[in-house]
Amino acid sequence: MSIRNSLLLLFLPLATVSTARAADNVTEYFLDTVDSGDGSWPCLFYELNYNTDITLADRAKWYASDEDESYWREGIGPFSIDQNKFLVTQWQSSVHPILIRRHFTLTAEDLVKIEIGVVNMMYSYDENPTFWLNGTRIATATGWNDDNYATYRFPNARKKLLVEGDNVLCVSLQQGSGGGHIDYGLSVTYDPTSTAISPLLASPEEEDERVYNLQGQIVNSESTNSKSSSGIIITQGKKIFRK
Repeated sequence: MSIRNSLLLLFLPLATVSTARAADNVTEYFLDTVDSGDGSWPCLFYELNYNTDITLADRAKWYASDEDESYWREGIGPFSIDQNKFLVTQWQSSVHPILIRRHFTLTAEDLVKIEIGVVNMMYSYDENPTFWLNGTRIATATGWNDDNYATYRFPNARKKLLVEGDNVLCVSLQQGSGGGHIDYGLSVTYDPTSTAISPLLASPEEEDERVYNLQGQIVNSESTNSKSSSGIIITQGKKIFRK
Protein backbone atom coordinates (compact mmCIF):
# COMPACT_ATOMS: atom_id res chain seq x y z
CA MET A 1 0.00 0.00 0.00
CA SER A 2 1.23 3.43 -0.84
CA ILE A 3 0.39 6.19 1.60
CA ARG A 4 0.50 9.59 -0.02
CA ASN A 5 0.48 12.60 2.09
CA SER A 6 -0.58 16.07 2.70
CA LEU A 7 -0.83 19.68 2.86
CA LEU A 8 -0.24 21.79 5.71
CA LEU A 9 1.80 22.85 8.55
CA LEU A 10 -0.26 25.99 8.31
CA PHE A 11 -0.93 26.04 11.98
CA LEU A 12 2.25 24.20 12.88
CA PRO A 13 2.48 24.33 16.68
CA LEU A 14 5.53 25.96 18.11
CA ALA A 15 6.83 24.91 21.50
CA THR A 16 4.34 26.01 24.16
CA VAL A 17 5.60 27.33 27.47
CA SER A 18 3.73 25.49 30.19
CA THR A 19 2.35 26.52 33.50
CA ALA A 20 3.55 23.38 35.26
CA ARG A 21 6.18 23.90 37.94
CA ALA A 22 7.47 21.45 40.50
CA ALA A 23 10.24 22.33 42.92
CA ASP A 24 12.97 24.02 40.85
CA ASN A 25 11.85 22.44 37.59
CA VAL A 26 9.50 23.66 34.87
CA THR A 27 7.77 21.74 32.12
CA GLU A 28 7.32 22.88 28.55
CA TYR A 29 4.93 21.16 26.17
CA PHE A 30 5.95 20.75 22.57
CA LEU A 31 2.72 18.84 21.88
CA ASP A 32 -0.27 19.43 24.17
CA THR A 33 -2.76 16.88 25.45
CA VAL A 34 -6.19 17.45 26.96
CA ASP A 35 -4.53 17.38 30.38
CA SER A 36 -1.68 19.74 29.57
CA GLY A 37 -3.15 22.34 27.22
CA ASP A 38 -6.33 23.64 25.67
CA GLY A 39 -7.29 20.15 24.58
CA SER A 40 -7.15 20.50 20.80
CA TRP A 41 -4.23 19.99 18.44
CA PRO A 42 -3.70 20.23 14.67
CA CYS A 43 -2.62 17.12 12.83
CA LEU A 44 -2.85 15.12 9.64
CA PHE A 45 -4.71 11.80 9.62
CA TYR A 46 -5.50 8.90 7.32
CA GLU A 47 -8.22 6.31 7.91
CA LEU A 48 -7.59 2.75 6.70
CA ASN A 49 -10.02 -0.06 5.93
CA TYR A 50 -8.63 -2.98 7.92
CA ASN A 51 -6.14 -3.57 10.72
CA THR A 52 -3.96 -5.52 8.28
CA ASP A 53 -3.59 -2.31 6.27
CA ILE A 54 -1.42 -0.90 9.07
CA THR A 55 1.24 -3.49 8.25
CA LEU A 56 1.09 -2.47 4.58
CA ALA A 57 1.33 1.20 5.55
CA ASP A 58 4.32 0.45 7.78
CA ARG A 59 6.08 -1.16 4.84
CA ALA A 60 5.47 2.04 2.88
CA LYS A 61 6.99 4.00 5.82
CA TRP A 62 3.99 6.25 6.30
CA TYR A 63 5.62 7.50 9.53
CA ALA A 64 8.77 8.85 7.82
CA SER A 65 9.72 12.51 8.08
CA ASP A 66 9.67 12.84 4.29
CA GLU A 67 6.27 11.20 3.79
CA ASP A 68 4.32 12.80 0.93
CA GLU A 69 1.37 14.31 2.77
CA SER A 70 -0.59 15.40 -0.30
CA TYR A 71 -3.53 13.07 0.28
CA TRP A 72 -3.69 13.16 4.05
CA ARG A 73 -6.63 14.89 5.71
CA GLU A 74 -6.15 17.92 7.90
CA GLY A 75 -7.74 17.49 11.31
CA ILE A 76 -7.94 18.58 14.91
CA GLY A 77 -7.29 16.06 17.68
CA PRO A 78 -7.96 14.38 19.96
CA PHE A 79 -10.01 11.72 18.17
CA SER A 80 -12.79 9.61 19.66
CA ILE A 81 -15.88 7.59 18.79
CA ASP A 82 -17.55 8.86 21.97
CA GLN A 83 -18.80 12.44 22.15
CA ASN A 84 -18.14 12.44 25.91
CA LYS A 85 -14.52 11.31 25.74
CA PHE A 86 -11.69 13.43 24.28
CA LEU A 87 -13.84 14.25 21.26
CA VAL A 88 -12.78 16.98 18.89
CA THR A 89 -12.80 14.94 15.69
CA GLN A 90 -15.07 11.89 15.51
CA TRP A 91 -13.28 8.68 14.58
CA GLN A 92 -15.35 5.61 13.72
CA SER A 93 -12.90 3.34 15.52
CA SER A 94 -15.17 0.30 15.26
CA VAL A 95 -14.87 0.55 11.46
CA HIS A 96 -11.51 2.10 10.59
CA PRO A 97 -7.94 1.96 11.90
CA ILE A 98 -6.25 5.38 11.87
CA LEU A 99 -2.83 6.92 11.24
CA ILE A 100 -1.99 10.35 12.73
CA ARG A 101 0.96 12.71 12.14
CA ARG A 102 1.71 15.68 14.45
CA HIS A 103 4.41 18.13 13.41
CA PHE A 104 6.24 20.42 15.84
CA THR A 105 9.25 22.71 15.71
CA LEU A 106 12.25 22.70 18.05
CA THR A 107 14.89 25.39 18.40
CA ALA A 108 18.54 25.01 19.37
CA GLU A 109 17.60 26.28 22.84
CA ASP A 110 14.88 23.61 23.07
CA LEU A 111 17.49 20.94 22.32
CA VAL A 112 19.65 22.17 25.21
CA LYS A 113 16.66 21.81 27.56
CA ILE A 114 16.00 18.35 26.14
CA GLU A 115 19.62 17.31 26.67
CA ILE A 116 19.66 18.27 30.34
CA GLY A 117 16.01 17.51 31.10
CA VAL A 118 13.49 14.68 31.12
CA VAL A 119 11.40 14.12 27.98
CA ASN A 120 8.04 12.39 28.39
CA MET A 121 5.34 11.29 26.00
CA MET A 122 1.88 11.16 27.57
CA TYR A 123 -0.86 9.16 25.85
CA SER A 124 -4.41 7.96 26.39
CA TYR A 125 -5.45 5.36 23.82
CA ASP A 126 -7.90 2.76 22.57
CA GLU A 127 -6.58 0.60 21.06
CA ASN A 128 -3.18 -1.01 20.33
CA PRO A 129 -1.16 2.13 19.47
CA THR A 130 2.31 2.24 17.93
CA PHE A 131 4.28 5.50 18.11
CA TRP A 132 6.98 6.73 15.73
CA LEU A 133 9.25 9.76 16.12
CA ASN A 134 10.99 11.12 13.00
CA GLY A 135 10.81 7.70 11.36
CA THR A 136 11.83 5.55 14.36
CA ARG A 137 9.42 3.42 16.37
CA ILE A 138 9.62 4.45 20.02
CA ALA A 139 6.70 2.79 21.84
CA THR A 140 3.81 0.35 21.51
CA ALA A 141 0.95 -0.71 23.78
CA THR A 142 -1.76 -3.34 23.72
CA GLY A 143 -5.40 -2.88 24.54
CA TRP A 144 -6.55 0.43 25.98
CA ASN A 145 -6.14 2.54 29.12
CA ASP A 146 -9.62 4.06 29.43
CA ASP A 147 -9.37 7.74 30.46
CA ASN A 148 -5.93 7.35 32.00
CA TYR A 149 -2.61 8.54 30.59
CA ALA A 150 0.42 6.34 30.22
CA THR A 151 3.87 7.95 30.24
CA TYR A 152 6.84 6.97 28.14
CA ARG A 153 10.11 8.46 29.41
CA PHE A 154 12.70 8.94 26.70
CA PRO A 155 16.07 7.32 27.39
CA ASN A 156 19.04 9.45 26.32
CA ALA A 157 19.41 7.52 23.07
CA ARG A 158 15.80 8.32 22.13
CA LYS A 159 16.21 12.02 22.97
CA LYS A 160 18.77 12.19 20.17
CA LEU A 161 15.97 11.52 17.68
CA LEU A 162 14.70 15.06 18.31
CA VAL A 163 16.21 17.60 15.92
CA GLU A 164 16.32 21.33 15.39
CA GLY A 165 13.55 22.42 13.04
CA ASP A 166 10.65 20.22 11.99
CA ASN A 167 9.84 16.99 13.87
CA VAL A 168 6.90 14.61 13.49
CA LEU A 169 5.40 12.31 16.14
CA CYS A 170 3.11 9.69 14.60
CA VAL A 171 0.74 7.07 15.94
CA SER A 172 -1.29 4.22 14.44
CA LEU A 173 -4.29 2.67 16.19
CA GLN A 174 -6.29 -0.41 15.32
CA GLN A 175 -10.04 -0.62 14.97
CA GLY A 176 -11.86 -2.45 17.76
CA SER A 177 -15.32 -3.68 18.54
CA GLY A 178 -15.90 -1.15 21.31
CA GLY A 179 -14.96 2.49 21.77
CA GLY A 180 -11.82 4.15 20.56
CA HIS A 181 -9.87 7.34 21.19
CA ILE A 182 -6.39 8.88 21.10
CA ASP A 183 -4.83 11.85 22.87
CA TYR A 184 -1.04 12.16 23.03
CA GLY A 185 1.60 14.82 23.65
CA LEU A 186 5.25 15.52 24.35
CA SER A 187 6.97 17.53 27.08
CA VAL A 188 10.37 18.33 28.57
CA THR A 189 10.98 19.02 32.27
CA TYR A 190 14.21 20.81 33.18
CA ASP A 191 15.89 23.09 35.71
CA PRO A 192 15.66 26.65 34.33
CA THR A 193 18.59 27.77 36.51
CA SER A 194 20.96 25.31 34.84
CA THR A 195 24.12 26.93 33.51
CA ALA A 196 23.63 24.89 30.34
CA ILE A 197 20.72 27.17 29.42
CA SER A 198 22.11 30.52 28.33
CA PRO A 199 21.79 32.85 25.34
CA LEU A 200 23.23 31.19 22.29
CA LEU A 201 26.76 32.28 21.52
CA ALA A 202 27.71 33.76 18.20
CA SER A 203 28.86 31.36 15.53
CA PRO A 204 32.65 31.14 14.97
CA GLU A 205 32.22 33.19 11.80
CA GLU A 206 30.33 35.92 13.66
CA GLU A 207 32.83 35.81 16.51
CA ASP A 208 35.72 36.39 14.10
CA GLU A 209 34.04 39.55 12.83
CA ARG A 210 33.66 41.09 16.27
CA VAL A 211 36.08 43.77 17.45
CA TYR A 212 36.84 44.35 21.15
CA ASN A 213 38.65 47.04 23.12
CA LEU A 214 41.01 46.13 25.98
CA GLN A 215 38.12 46.31 28.45
CA GLY A 216 36.44 43.44 26.61
CA GLN A 217 33.71 45.66 25.18
CA ILE A 218 32.53 45.09 21.62
CA VAL A 219 33.15 48.10 19.41
CA ASN A 220 31.27 48.62 16.18
CA SER A 221 33.09 46.78 13.43
CA GLU A 222 31.95 49.27 10.79
CA SER A 223 33.35 52.19 12.73
CA THR A 224 36.52 50.18 13.31
CA ASN A 225 36.87 49.48 9.63
CA SER A 226 36.46 53.17 8.95
CA LYS A 227 39.30 53.72 11.43
CA SER A 228 37.19 55.92 13.70
CA SER A 229 38.18 53.71 16.65
CA SER A 230 41.55 54.50 18.16
CA GLY A 231 43.85 52.79 20.64
CA ILE A 232 44.60 49.10 20.94
CA ILE A 233 41.77 46.90 19.70
CA ILE A 234 41.44 43.14 19.39
CA THR A 235 39.93 41.49 16.31
CA GLN A 236 40.15 37.92 15.09
CA GLY A 237 42.41 37.14 18.06
CA LYS A 238 44.99 39.80 17.15
CA LYS A 239 45.91 43.10 18.83
CA ILE A 240 45.90 46.08 16.51
CA PHE A 241 47.13 49.59 17.38
CA ARG A 242 45.25 52.51 15.80
CA LYS A 243 45.95 56.22 16.21
